[in-house]
Amino acid sequence: MKKILATAGAIAALALTASPAQAATPTQQATATARIYTPLSITFARNLDFGVIVLNNTTFASETVSVAGATGAVTCGGGVNMTCSGTPASARYTLAGSAGAVVAVSSPGFNLSNGAANLAFTPSFPATVTLDGTGAGEVLLGGSIPVAGNTPEGVYTGTFNVTANYQ
Repeated sequence: MKKILATAGAIAALALTASPAQAATPTQQATATARIYTPLSITFARNLDFGVIVLNNTTFASETVSVAGATGAVTCGGGVNMTCSGTPASARYTLAGSAGAVVAVSSPGFNLSNGAANLAFTPSFPATVTLDGTGAGEVLLGGSIPVAGNTPEGVYTGTFNVTANYQ
């Protein structure tokens, strides 16, 4: 028993006098950052308007009418089967947020409806917008609709969503 106690005492003494293992440190320490943005707002400024579309005949299958987001200019199919006039315009939204921030924009497709008749709208807009030095920016949204010779006459309308989120 004395031998066991002596051995245990020797082990305890060695444990108390042993030097700890050396700690490893990286050659470069990491840094932490946090970017804080002011709240982002998006505000409606102007509706999307395709203008007036006049069918020149009723026998064509389908052509596309487009409004350019950046300019509001209309492209009226191939130029033979229909004529476009009026005052076309792209939709416009203003953004307000943190200066220089990149904002992701999204808007799903939807239908413009006239009773039971629908025109499938495909939106066209920039995927991102960079806010200027004052935190201001704008989203100009255009898009396209298919028009066939047998499209019923009338006013086609629809409501669409636009969302903006910091990147």
